Amino acid sequence: MTFTSTRYKTYEAYLSSDLGPDGNFRLLSSGEVIELPPEDKENDFIATELTERLKRLLNNRRLVSTSTEIQVHPVGDDRVNRRPDLTVLRPEHIPLMNELKKNAVLFGMPAPLLVAELVSPGSNRTENYRRDYDWKRQQYEWWQIPEYWIIDRHRDRVTALVLKGDTYTERIYQSSEQIQSVVFPDLQLSIAQILAGREV
Repeated sequence: MTFTSTRYKTYEAYLSSDLGPDGNFRLLSSGEVIELPPEDKENDFIATELTERLKRLLNNRRLVSTSTEIQVHPVGDDRVNRRPDLTVLRPEHIPLMNELKKNAVLFGMPAPLLVAELVSPGSNRTENYRRDYDWKRQQYEWWQIPEYWIIDRHRDRVTALVLKGDTYTERIYQSSEQIQSVVFPDLQLSIAQILAGREV
């Protein structure tokens, strides 16, 4: 993890910066920017395959993204933006994001329909675990994102968080179980298929 030299006063100033769109950057509440190492290759493969499947289901490639940032309130690791491994946008996001230098969902925009995160290895005491299971859960729940999937190939499970009222309820899926998506009720996908990143 490396820090850039510039401090940004606002998230909008960070978005307007010349930081490369291919970098894996996160903005801290202090205004500092950190660059994270590349994603785990296996997680990257799973995210790409799931993205392609959802694009086919939606018949709209622009609504499913692996490169969209979401502005969040700082929790835990003090970051004010997240870049989910997969984000399903709404059609109304596209013209709003066309006005920005980077793909981002800002406060005041509609919430994405679904986000998915792939967990990096580590025990339930590690920052990797707490980031996906605790901190992002709080941040995405605040956004009222209808569905949040935590894809954890190291524990052989997918935790699906679905909004009930204003709070998430969770269901843990394993092995041959089929995920029940509220947002995409026609989705036919087993947990084994998600974790393998392919048809099984």
